[in-house]
Amino acid sequence: MRVLRSVRVKFMSREATAIALFDSGSSVTIIQRRFFEKVFGSTWSILEKPLRVCLVDGRCIDIDKYVQLVIEINGFSFPETVLVVDEFVEEIEIEGKKIRLPELIIGAGTMDKYGIALDPKEGIKIAGATLLI
Repeated sequence: MRVLRSVRVKFMSREATAIALFDSGSSVTIIQRRFFEKVFGSTWSILEKPLRVCLVDGRCIDIDKYVQLVIEINGFSFPETVLVVDEFVEEIEIEGKKIRLPELIIGAGTMDKYGIALDPKEGIKIAGATLLI
C-alpha cells in the first residue's frame, strides 16, 4: 500500500517541507540527492560499502550516502537514517500516465519501527510508541 503526504524534514538547524511516499513495499527510506542538496547542502556521510537497491522503475543502483534526519508527521518527530539517492527517478510512466515521484520515500522498516500504519480511509496512522523531539 502507498500513501502520499507532505511531511517536515529536519537536518541540523534547517528544515523543509517534502512530499513523501509512504510505501509498504519499499525496504529502505530514501531521499532525492537533488532535493537534499538544494535544501540542506551536501553534508552527508559515506557508507563503508555501497548498498544495492532496486527502484520502482526496475533499475538496480548502488547507494553510498546517508544522513540522519528527523521526519515530522502529524506533530510527532521520528529520527531516521535515510539513504541519499543520486539516480532518483523524478517521473515515471504507468499505463500511459506520467507520475511525478516524491522527494522522500518512507519504507516499511521506518514505518514498522515507529508504528506508522497505512489506512485506505485515513491515510497515515501513528499506531505505536512515538518519540517527541
